Amino acid sequence: MSRIAQIATLAAATACGGLPPAFDAPDALNVVATLQPQSFLHATLTVAAPQLAFAFNGAAGDVIAPDVWPTTSATLLPTLTLLGPRGRGGHRAAIATGSPRDGDVDHLAIDGFRLPTSGNYLVVVGSSTGAGMVTVRLWLQSSHAPRQESAQVDLRSRPSAATQQMVARHGATSAWSDADVDFIVASLPQQPDPIVAFSDAQLLLSALSAASTQGTSTDAQLQRARRGVLQLVGTVQNFGRLSPAAQSFALWWLGEFQSLLFDSAAVPAPAPVDTTIRGLASKWGSEDPAGRQVRAKSLHGIVYGYVTDWAANQSDSDGKPVWTWWSRDYFDASGNWLGEPTAGASEPDDGGR
Repeated sequence: MSRIAQIATLAAATACGGLPPAFDAPDALNVVATLQPQSFLHATLTVAAPQLAFAFNGAAGDVIAPDVWPTTSATLLPTLTLLGPRGRGGHRAAIATGSPRDGDVDHLAIDGFRLPTSGNYLVVVGSSTGAGMVTVRLWLQSSHAPRQESAQVDLRSRPSAATQQMVARHGATSAWSDADVDFIVASLPQQPDPIVAFSDAQLLLSALSAASTQGTSTDAQLQRARRGVLQLVGTVQNFGRLSPAAQSFALWWLGEFQSLLFDSAAVPAPAPVDTTIRGLASKWGSEDPAGRQVRAKSLHGIVYGYVTDWAANQSDSDGKPVWTWWSRDYFDASGNWLGEPTAGASEPDDGGR
């Protein structure tokens, strides 16, 4: 089959909502660029090139959301097809087609598609009504681009089996004894992994706080536990010697999630924090000043670290928003960046498209 005939087959199948059986690449398709996760590109469809392909690498199980819309033309209606990795004979099967997002016929998307296999995929963009510039965007759930995975900190709780069993044994009705509290408190500094120790501390304080409302623990027991956790955290100097992941974990679980230990107060961003956020935001686009919130985490008036939330925007050439990035970042007492949680991957903001 000739290249022109293959293009015509794809356009007809897409327009009818069906899937063509297979295509050769790159011979049958003009692969113009690699589409990075959490990024967008512009391309121009012409009479000579009515269909363009964009490559990306994905892993089995990744959830993706490619989409396309006319950048400038009000009459161009795009088409969108996802081709899978090459199979036997070098052919690519068409595995999904775009549909109007939120009923907008000039904004096609393949939302929430789970990749069946690992490999190189093609996002194929065409037009059923003529030439013009389009914007092509790719969101990939597992990616935190433009940051590297090494910038992410894992905030999943990992309590020890012994502490989990102790808490589960009490449930909502069994009263806590001083010996039970002392058992967990004494085990905290014995944990070789600070993440496990802080997980146990959070679980203990949370359980005792809940039990106090049920009348199955006392305020004295909660204070006894807090004193033990305070010793685990130590001085700000000792806390600062922990890994960035451990500091971030403690700031979140003991000061942000339930405010079990650290006091929290909204503050202006210290100079090092401000500089870092500005640098991070510049990798996305333009920061929204109204979206920034900085909270100091302190014990007895001494700041142990900062937790910040902020947002940045990327706009298309016509001024319409393409991405809005939300981020939560952690900083130590001196304002040194610790990282952001793995849960910080941002979904696309449609900007009214």
